[in-house]
Amino acid sequence: MIEIMVLVVAFFLAWNVGANNTANCIGVSVGGGVLGYRRAILIVIVFVIVGAVLEGWRNMRTVGEGIILPTSSGVNPFFLFPRAALASLIAAAAWMFATTFFGFPMSVSLSMVSAVVGAGLALNFIHPDLIFGLHSSRIWAIIISWALNPVFSALLSFFIYQIVTASLRRIKNLLLFNSVLKALVLVASAYSAYVLGANDVGASLGVVYAFFGGSPQLIALFGSLALAVGTLTFSRRVMTTVGSGIAKIGPTTALAAQLGAALTVWSFVQFGMPVSTSEAIVGGVAGAGLFKGTTAVSRQRLGKIVLTLVITPAAVGLLSFVVVLVLGI
Repeated sequence: MIEIMVLVVAFFLAWNVGANNTANCIGVSVGGGVLGYRRAILIVIVFVIVGAVLEGWRNMRTVGEGIILPTSSGVNPFFLFPRAALASLIAAAAWMFATTFFGFPMSVSLSMVSAVVGAGLALNFIHPDLIFGLHSSRIWAIIISWALNPVFSALLSFFIYQIVTASLRRIKNLLLFNSVLKALVLVASAYSAYVLGANDVGASLGVVYAFFGGSPQLIALFGSLALAVGTLTFSRRVMTTVGSGIAKIGPTTALAAQLGAALTVWSFVQFGMPVSTSEAIVGGVAGAGLFKGTTAVSRQRLGKIVLTLVITPAAVGLLSFVVVLVLGI
């Protein structure tokens, strides 16, 4: 029974990733008028699956095995205490759903890592005799990555915007200009979707991997399909926020923000650091938008999003701690 519940909640969590974080791949492209909604959705579904299956295992192992240390016998705590695994998934999924409902971009990486830490603290509280250690150096490395992620994304997007605009100015034929720009945005969107699969699917299902074991690629495929359902059914609201609510964007701004964010997140994935695609794209839009002047960026909307991202670790960690206590071990 517990196995079925873990799968159901994991599906719901991955559904929320699709509903919320799809905007991180294509929100600025759709908002910038470069991609139609249906074509953008198709790009996401195809490349998310590819990214999750090929590279999702990196963050999956970090979240599932690299935050709470195994017992002295080498057993993963989430395998030993299935309800703790379920509690962390419930906490992350509940938070993701609430932020998606209100149209805020949210990070499954922040949510899931915080939920795992909260579950680990609860296990130590309930079983002080066992003492499940937290991998403090890994946790601090992830936190530092969270802080650097939007900064790097903003800087990369800023410079990419300058390079792209300087290059495109050399194209005098308007038809050729539009064709080249659209092709570049298509490539950037596909790459962003690939990175979403590698980063977010891996991070969201790390606990599932720790609980069930087996092939991480198979678990990634399961998560990708759930994400695709979320993309198809409930992604428009957050897409509107990302695409037009943060900055007044055009096609070149969309391209720079998309590519800067994707390159930043992919770089962290190579080190098994689950960072926020939401933070990255917000940083990317802000960085590219600031090139056009501070008036291009909606500071009020940006401030609300940043506040939501800042309070997430404490809120989800506490929620996970409480749910573990409620469910019992």
